[in-house]
This record gives sequence, structure tokens and C-alpha cells, in this order.
Amino acid sequence: MSQGRGDVIRELETVFKDRLFTEPHILTLYSHDASSEPGVRPMAVIQPINTDEVIKVVRLAIDYGFKIIPVGSNTSLSGNATPKLENTVIVSMERMNSIIEISDIDWYVRVQPGIKVDELNLELMGYGLQWPVDPASSKTATIGGVVNNGGGGMRGAKYGPASHWVLGLEAVIGTGDAIRVGCRTIKCREGYNIVQLFIGSEGTLGIVTEATLRLAPLPESFVGLLARFDNAESLVNAVIRVRKDRLWPMVTEFVDDKTAQILGLEPGYYLWIGVDTYGGSEQQVLSKLNNDISLNGGSIINRASTWQEFSKLLEPRRMLYSAQLKAAFNDYGTDAFLLIEDIAVPMSKLPEAVRELQDLGRKHHVKMMLGGHIGDGNLHPSAWARRTDRDEMERITRFFEDVGKLAVRLKGTVSAEHGIGTQKKGLLREALGAKNNNEDTIINLMKNVKEIFDPHGVFNPGKIFD
Repeated sequence: MSQGRGDVIRELETVFKDRLFTEPHILTLYSHDASSEPGVRPMAVIQPINTDEVIKVVRLAIDYGFKIIPVGSNTSLSGNATPKLENTVIVSMERMNSIIEISDIDWYVRVQPGIKVDELNLELMGYGLQWPVDPASSKTATIGGVVNNGGGGMRGAKYGPASHWVLGLEAVIGTGDAIRVGCRTIKCREGYNIVQLFIGSEGTLGIVTEATLRLAPLPESFVGLLARFDNAESLVNAVIRVRKDRLWPMVTEFVDDKTAQILGLEPGYYLWIGVDTYGGSEQQVLSKLNNDISLNGGSIINRASTWQEFSKLLEPRRMLYSAQLKAAFNDYGTDAFLLIEDIAVPMSKLPEAVRELQDLGRKHHVKMMLGGHIGDGNLHPSAWARRTDRDEMERITRFFEDVGKLAVRLKGTVSAEHGIGTQKKGLLREALGAKNNNEDTIINLMKNVKEIFDPHGVFNPGKIFD
């Protein structure tokens, strides 16, 4: 049944009391995520502290007809945490932030979804372990948010995205039931892989209330370099050369000259490359890296002999999003609209992709910056415009669409780690249509899955394909 806002608020107050927020200034904070996607103010924000409370709010949503969006730190960049309907309750998981169990023999950890990635890894360091999924926003990004988005990040060049590092989940689905799926073992074939359905589902299937994460040992030894190049082509060729040398870097990141300027670096294109290795092999690895960089015209700016040292070198790269925001704000102030792409292409297509991205920027006459996780082919070109300038907005929209089409043509993906949200529904169809005679076949499969997990349409409406 559908009830009025006052009835919903009174019911929520009985469960959440001082963890229910309806103040306009707080609701405004939750009316959008980190993207430029516009949203509306939700009617309430709640902060559950356990699974039973999550079950209660889902059952209330079924009974009273309101919608739910689960959020962590709202660092999403594709609009998937932006409410589009006023009868929405934001379920903030920030108080469910505990580590439940660490196994230093089985190499797993059980956590609640609100714990931040860096906080978890700080605790795991004491065991000589790590959860190697490392988004650039790791200081603020939560485990639940990374799972919902299918995030990747800095160490993706070797370790891949979150889908490789989640063993099991507890989640509350749209019937108001808690389900537990997956295992505490690496091998686990218990029917359909429901765990993987949740990873990257963007909060449309349910609310994750606990995750069992696979862990990896911290590197025994590590070497890393920061190098500078005069142009993007030379930098990309150096990355390709490293792969041909059969080195497997843990981190391979880059930014272009415009980003470097905003970050306060000397003019040029910058490459961060780090390799985890074994004691005694450091000089051999460094020699190969030095050779690959110098052969492609690069100059080494700095070196690191531990992961901790390299993490400090990497800090400017973690500021890519902040640099993009700063550039947009410097040009247009609060009237700035920033779009951040998230494509990935096969490594063999990187030279072509980077060259054509720069060509597209010139073709559409957009203000553009480029950086990303180049070690796994994941590129983050960004463009910005004045919101009130129709011509500029049309140009960056066409640029955004052409970037996605470029990824499809090069046999890549239109969304590597940021998700579909509201911004990439059209590009999702483009990508599926390139692989199938009729993309509606796949979209309808997804809709059917959504209906099974969320029969009352409670969770995050308007996202991915709605």
C-alpha cells in the first residue's frame, strides 16, 4: 500500500529514533553522489546498525511503497547513488563498519559494508595481508560501495576488480529476507553464482549487510618508479614494452599534461609503475623497467623500494578526480558540469585508444583531461562544460557518447568500474548490441533477475536499464 510521507516518517522513527534524519540540509547532501548527475532530495536518511534493522526498513518499504537506495560514502561517479524520486529513503551503511573475523590461515576477512577500504587494510597489515582492491578514493570508499559498484582501482593491473576478491555475501533482498551466499573457500560451486550477481548490481537487487573477502599477502619486496614523458604515445609504448618483457606490475597509473599542471607537477605525461617481487630480484626488475622507460623517451623522476614509499609517490595520482573538479571549477565555478568516462580496452588497443581519445577531444572542442589505470586498459577521460551553455553541454555529451562507442569498436567496455547508473544506459545498449543480434534479449534477462530479487520494485529505481 502507498502511504503519505508523515506515516512513513513515523514508522521509521519507531525503529531508528536518533538515526533518522529529515533536516533539509542533510537531505540535500544525499540528493546526489560524486557525479554531476542531478537528483532530488530524498524524504529521509537512516543509519541501520545491524541486519535486523535493514530487514525492517525493507519490509516497511514493501508495506508503504517507498523506495530505497543503499549508500556508503557517496563516491560513485555514474549517478547510481543519486535519487530520482522524492519518495526515497537513503539507507546509509556508515554505522555498520565492523570487522567481524580475520583468518590469517584461510586468508579471508568478514566485514560489515560500512568499513572504509583503507581502514580495513590498515588492520590487515598487522597480519601481513591485504584486500587488494584499491579505488583511488580508498580513504573514503566503503567495502559495500566497492562491492555494489564492482570497483577496481590502483592495484587492478595485477589483482583485477572486486569480483575477483569477494567470496561470500549476506544481503537483504526485496522480499524482506536475508540471504547468505558464497563460501569461505576459493573454490565454491553451489549452483548459480549469486555472489557475482550482486557485485556491480549498484544497489538494485538488495542491500549487502556483510561480505566475506578473499585476501592476499603483502608483497615480500617491491620496486616502483615515477617517470615523465613528453607525450602520451611514448608513455603508452613504454607500458606495452613492460608487458612484452613479461613483467607483471601491481600498479600502472598515468596522468596527462593538463592533469600534471593542476597537480603542480612539471609539464609532461606521468607514469607510476610498481612491481611486487621477491627478495634478491629487485635490481633485475628495476633494470628492465629502466630500460623500457628510457627506450621510449621517458625520464625517471623518483624511485621507491617499498610499497609504503611507493604509496606516497602515488598520492598525486589518487588526486585525479580532485584535479578534474578543480579544473572545471577554475573555468566555470559553480556552473561547471563535469563528465568522467570509465572505459577499458584490451591492452593491445591502448595506443590506438589514447590517440583517438585525444582526437575526439579536438573534434568536439571540449576541455579535456586524461588519466587512469593504464595497466589494465582502464582509461578515465573527463570533459567539462558550463551548465548554462547549451552548445558546450551538447558537445561534451557527444564526446562522452563517442568515447563509449570507441571502446565498443576496440572490443572493450563502456564501464570498467564506475557502473552504469543513470549516465550510461544508452551506452550499455550500444555495448550489448555490438555483441548480440538484439540487445533487448540481454536487457530483459537483467530485468527478470531484478524482478526475482526485488519483486516490489523497492531498490534504486531508474538505474542501469529502467
